[in-house]
Order: sequence, then structure tokens, then C-alpha cells
Amino acid sequence: MRLNKSGARVGTMEFPPGRERFVMRNMSLGALILVAYDITVRQLAGTEKLIFDAYDIAAKAERPATRDEMREMLRRLLADRFRLTVRREARALPVYALTVTKGGPKLKVSSAPDKDGGTPLVPAHAGGTEAETGHLIFRNESMSEFAWALSRTQATGDRVVVDQTALKGTYDFELKWVREGADGPSIFEALQEQLGLKLEPKKATVELVVIEHVERATEN
Repeated sequence: MRLNKSGARVGTMEFPPGRERFVMRNMSLGALILVAYDITVRQLAGTEKLIFDAYDIAAKAERPATRDEMREMLRRLLADRFRLTVRREARALPVYALTVTKGGPKLKVSSAPDKDGGTPLVPAHAGGTEAETGHLIFRNESMSEFAWALSRTQATGDRVVVDQTALKGTYDFELKWVREGADGPSIFEALQEQLGLKLEPKKATVELVVIEHVERATEN
């Protein structure tokens, strides 16, 4: 582990095949916290400037790990190396509920094999891949993962998106929209027209992770 001082704007966070390794290059401590606690950036509270420091980290488990086990190992790393302590706090907040339109979903059930259970969602792609701004491509994605991805888009503002579709399984699909003021569908229109889904403004209880203490890690 070492502090990355390159000043580069792009970083990577990977879980290579085998479900036992984690590699992070030039990614912020805050991004690692999001992965470890399976939350979106809108669910992380605390003003510590240290979370913006970028790090290079390579870690290996003793055996292949499930997704939950990998997250637990990352939380232990945060506690041991960064002295991170947090508290979980439930708050009633404005959210967008991802639901199905009256016409039903327009989604293709994925034929891909079961996912690698040791691969948590990461902020870089949030489950899908972004070919360009306003164009998300999803393969073998669940609706809860899709909600996670929507929560990171500028189009949804500062609201967390919660999955209330009741759709099980995984799907292959794409979503294309344009920014406000441009010629083309907004993300709200695109969801309905292309996927048979919609975002409904509601209030819901959202779990936040509040940083109580964190330190800069010692390098090795």
C-alpha cells in the first residue's frame, strides 16, 4: 500500500479473476469505503479531507471469497491501516424509487452464467459500463445493481435510487439519454421508453455510513 502522488485524474479498482485478489491504483480512500460498505457516494457522510487521498493497494485473500466476504476483508483493511471508525445511521430522505411502468418491463433476461460472487460493485462502472456520457451498457445486471448505477449519475441529482421493481434475476440492456436542455430524451423519459421502468420521487429510509475517525495509512 502506498499513497499515489502522480496527480493523474484516472484510477482503477479491480477484482481479478479467481475471487481472491483486490487491486487499486490511484483511487481515493473514499471510493474504497464505498466499495467496502456497499453504498453510493450519496450515502457517505463526513467531512474528512483524507478520504480524497489517492492510493495504490494490492491485497490477497487466503482463499477465493464471496462478495460479502470480500467486503468484510476490505472493511478490516480500512480499520487496520486507516484506523477508520464509522457508524451506520438510518435517515428518512428524498429518493427515487425504481419501479416498473404499467406496460411492463422491456428487458432481456441474461443468458450469461452466474456472476463472480467475489466481485463487489465499484464506483468506476457501478455494475455497467459507460460507453460515453449518457450511454450505459449493462450485461448480466440485477435491478438492485442498476439502481446503484443510477444513483451515481448526475441526472438523478442528489437522490439515492432504490430498487422497488420486484424483478428478480439478471438482464442485458442499454440506456441512452441526453443532458437537460439537449435534444433527446431525459433519463426519466429514456427509462420509460427504452426499458419500461420509471423513477418515482418518494421518501424512504436510507442507511448512511458516517465517518467518525480516519487517519492517513502508513505505507509498505
